[in-house]
Amino acid sequence: MELLIILSLILLAVVGFFIFKKMKGSFSGSTTSKDLEILEVQVHKSEEEHYDVQTAALAAEHMFASLHGLLRVDAVAQEQVSFEFVAVDGGIRFYVAVPPNISKFVESQIYAQYPTAHISKVEDYAPSKFKDGDGEFEVATLTLKKANFFPIKTFRDFERDSLSSVTSALSEATSDENLWFQVVIKPIADVWQGEGFEYVQQVREGTTGSGTFMGDLPGEIIKEFSQIVSTFFKALVGRAEEPVKPGGLKVERKFLNSNEEVQVEAIEEKLSRMGFEVNIRLLSRAQTYDRADRLLRSLIASLQQFSTVQLNSIEYEQHPNSENKYNEYKTRSINSNNTFVLNIAELASIYHLPSEKVETPGVLWVGSKKAEPPANLPTTNCNYIGEVLFRDKKMRFGISNEGEDRVRHMYLIGKTGTGKSTFFKNMIVQDILAGHGVGVVDPHGDLIEDILDYIPENRLKDVVMVDPSDTERPVGINVLEIDDQSQKNLMASALVSSMAKQFDYSWGPRLEYLLNYSVLTLLEVPGTSILGITRLLNDMNYQKYILHQIKDPVVLDFWEEEYKAMRGNQRLITEAVAPIQNKINRFLSSTTIRNILGQRKSTIDFWEIMNSGKILLLNLSKGKIGEDNANLLGALLVSRINFMAMQRIKIDPQQRKPFYLYVDEFQNFAGGNFESILSESRKYKLGLHLTHQFTSQLPEELLSAVFGNVGTVAAFSVGAQDAKILETEFSPYFDENDLISLRKFQIYIKLMIDGQTSKPFSATVPRPWIAEESLITKTGNRQKALDFSRLTYGADRQYVEDKIRKWVEFKFDKGVAVAQEYNSANAGNVGERVEEVANPISEPQPEVQNPEGSIDLN
Repeated sequence: MELLIILSLILLAVVGFFIFKKMKGSFSGSTTSKDLEILEVQVHKSEEEHYDVQTAALAAEHMFASLHGLLRVDAVAQEQVSFEFVAVDGGIRFYVAVPPNISKFVESQIYAQYPTAHISKVEDYAPSKFKDGDGEFEVATLTLKKANFFPIKTFRDFERDSLSSVTSALSEATSDENLWFQVVIKPIADVWQGEGFEYVQQVREGTTGSGTFMGDLPGEIIKEFSQIVSTFFKALVGRAEEPVKPGGLKVERKFLNSNEEVQVEAIEEKLSRMGFEVNIRLLSRAQTYDRADRLLRSLIASLQQFSTVQLNSIEYEQHPNSENKYNEYKTRSINSNNTFVLNIAELASIYHLPSEKVETPGVLWVGSKKAEPPANLPTTNCNYIGEVLFRDKKMRFGISNEGEDRVRHMYLIGKTGTGKSTFFKNMIVQDILAGHGVGVVDPHGDLIEDILDYIPENRLKDVVMVDPSDTERPVGINVLEIDDQSQKNLMASALVSSMAKQFDYSWGPRLEYLLNYSVLTLLEVPGTSILGITRLLNDMNYQKYILHQIKDPVVLDFWEEEYKAMRGNQRLITEAVAPIQNKINRFLSSTTIRNILGQRKSTIDFWEIMNSGKILLLNLSKGKIGEDNANLLGALLVSRINFMAMQRIKIDPQQRKPFYLYVDEFQNFAGGNFESILSESRKYKLGLHLTHQFTSQLPEELLSAVFGNVGTVAAFSVGAQDAKILETEFSPYFDENDLISLRKFQIYIKLMIDGQTSKPFSATVPRPWIAEESLITKTGNRQKALDFSRLTYGADRQYVEDKIRKWVEFKFDKGVAVAQEYNSANAGNVGERVEEVANPISEPQPEVQNPEGSIDLN
């Protein structure tokens, strides 16, 4: 009878054990985090901090230790966080799913250990459910084979990064397959170590392993029952468990063999660290079940590296096409039926962000490092450049319009298509809207075409368009026109320097000497143009006509002595004159260029443009006028703009209006004097904004001058050779790999702030076609601006060509000069025809009626 009662009690205990086990799973196994934020985390492949196989995992261990600080007194309200590896769309990504209320804290702890990581909030990659046609999927849940206090292997036991095996398995998934790895964690109080301390004490006392099945079962039941009651009590009273520490009466310890000693030390090592309740789920999806199963088993196999026979190992259970298990994955829930405890070292071994030691293809690294902006970044009263690209900082910044930061120049470099023109467009349109004087030199034409769409109504009359391809209404730009003869040497030097690059290898001291005197001579005679250079050298009658009007004895001496002697040596004169004649005549053989530079009187006044703050648009499209013509014309015009800026010495410094000149592909227009332009122009409030594609386009001296004189430097993505050169400008914050890896519209920038260049930082350039990013708005005034500029500054083509033809055909000699001189002195009619032909386009042009569809802006 007694035996029957005992057996009945045992049976009831066993049944109760399984009932309580099920109750426990049902009670705490449905904790689900809703409205999670999904954060994608990318790290830089060349993390200098992670120089060996352990340091990356050690960083994760520190991160998990910090996250343990989320432990709540109220166990029911305890948040959980999910860390995930995902092979999707052919790449391996790293995600963290976190409740919004602790999202910032989790981000900060990731950044604390991975300072150069890039974290972005993204949409959940896991759909609400798989659709028909998505194929088959399978979920695996992982548990530990032995009790929680038995450890698995950690990163300290490996000679290579344990993550490599996991990512290698993930990389087996193709672009149309999924292979996911999820580790959901929840911090727990230190009560979990109690059972382990008890086991260690029993091993040291030699009291373990002696019980029978019947002897052990009641203990297991009691232990499990006590845990259930404890969990239930915590939920009711809202208290976390108190930590359990080893202690008790002093007992005599047995001698442990080597295996036992290793086991005990490993257990004590695990118990010495903070722990988390963990659910680990794996998911595979493929077109067939066999393929999904192979992918899943491969990923499971990669985790066996953490198992040991003597300590603990990982077990798994597979769930083919289980909607319930997929829902647990999707909701990142903790299911207590599959819960086990890992300490922070074990967690870091299974999940950490990759280091450069992980060479698995497909890992999506952050393209380039990010750096924090300076604290004094201008955010108001500035020309906005972009938005800070650093962690969660979303702040627009620019270069201040106050002080001299803008006229300390700006330099941009980057490969084609990276966003340089967009950068310029944003700044140019803002300057136009702010009423500033702006000049744009565009060798392609697209930038100016875009800018015309943003001209506001109140600035239509300020637009001055120079478009050589507009052959019907050519503007007049006489580069030899000068008001102050005392400045002729300065202008001659500037013009000759701007031409030097276009002569290539034929340039030399004798050629420069001869060209300089030719320009000086023509500058002294009013009404001459660049058309007269080659005629002066070859037409002796024209030379006499010009020399009769020269008063400078040094110039006269050159022609009457040196040049005369030079002409006596046919070889010498050929070598000296032929390159000038070939280059300039080829340049002026273009009707388009000749009609612009051959006019005696400029229709465009650069002095007035700069000092009244107009909008000068130089559309030098290579595709329309030829590369050589565009380059030489651009160099001449940039030189003239700089010359006019230097004439501002006549204006009180306080009265000088800033004029901002933007030059795209500036290496094409940088003459021999460009170094002096960089160093001197800021004094006269000419702010240069320069851009090009790669450093080898510039001579070494000019490149040094750029870096030595430019206040703001910005780099888009560049090639390997340029990255090496630019690294010295951006180190130690960014290296050459970062400069190569920048994405489109991303920049590294050193910004001039209050006269000092800031440390480099990362930013993005706003894209005007994206509404939430745009700094500027189209106005639709393109045609109005073009019409006004053409009618105001253009001349009738036929009229211009007739005047130039007459000048070419006219026979000049000294008598013509004498007649002009007499006519000027007597103010009579003698020589009127001579004056008209010798100085083409000197009188007002006939009025040209507005073309059909044009507008009246008055």
